[in-house]
Amino acid sequence: MKVGEIPANATIQIRVMKGEKKFECLAVVVATRDDGLFLTPIKHDGQLIDFSSPNIQILVFYVNSDRQAFGWSGCRIRKDTYQGKLCHVLTTKRDSVRVNRRGEPRIRTEMNATLRTLSDDREREIVVRNYSENGIGFVCAKSISERDWRPVTIIYEDRLQQLRVVLRADILRGIELPNGLFKYGAHILQPDEAWTKYVQNKLADIRERNQSEGEAGLNT
Repeated sequence: MKVGEIPANATIQIRVMKGEKKFECLAVVVATRDDGLFLTPIKHDGQLIDFSSPNIQILVFYVNSDRQAFGWSGCRIRKDTYQGKLCHVLTTKRDSVRVNRRGEPRIRTEMNATLRTLSDDREREIVVRNYSENGIGFVCAKSISERDWRPVTIIYEDRLQQLRVVLRADILRGIELPNGLFKYGAHILQPDEAWTKYVQNKLADIRERNQSEGEAGLNT
């Protein structure tokens, strides 16, 4: 699959890496071209992001309607215009490769939750950092023994949505961070319809916000 085959209005995930530093964001496709995509302006703290810094790697991920995840490397992003309006244009000469579910668009958050392991059912306080339909990343103050990784139960409440979420998941990886916290990534087991709809609505809100911010930026 070529990157230009991603349809308009689709949401893509962009990962920018420079050395050990990494930045991730979501973007919405405005239009396509043979070798790339026109995107709504990508901003951080209200400022248009400049992707021209040397020695950076840019990866792009897209999940189609069949939930197949594709990734592209060797990408470049620059400021451009589309139909007379400011935008970002993303290009790459490389075809896609199939990637695992970690390539799904992820929603960034800082959300308090609790985790229970099967062995002792003891509650552990965690902070969810990101999630998608099939995956969740979180940090906690104490290490979780590898024998307790599969399965775990993660519980949190979204008070704004009046939704209590209970997820069964397998922890797949974990590392200790320099600040003493422990970071884990988990695969959600058989996500139900309520969770899938919740994530899709969150992604739709992000897409609409990006589009509205882009339209505001185009008119200034």
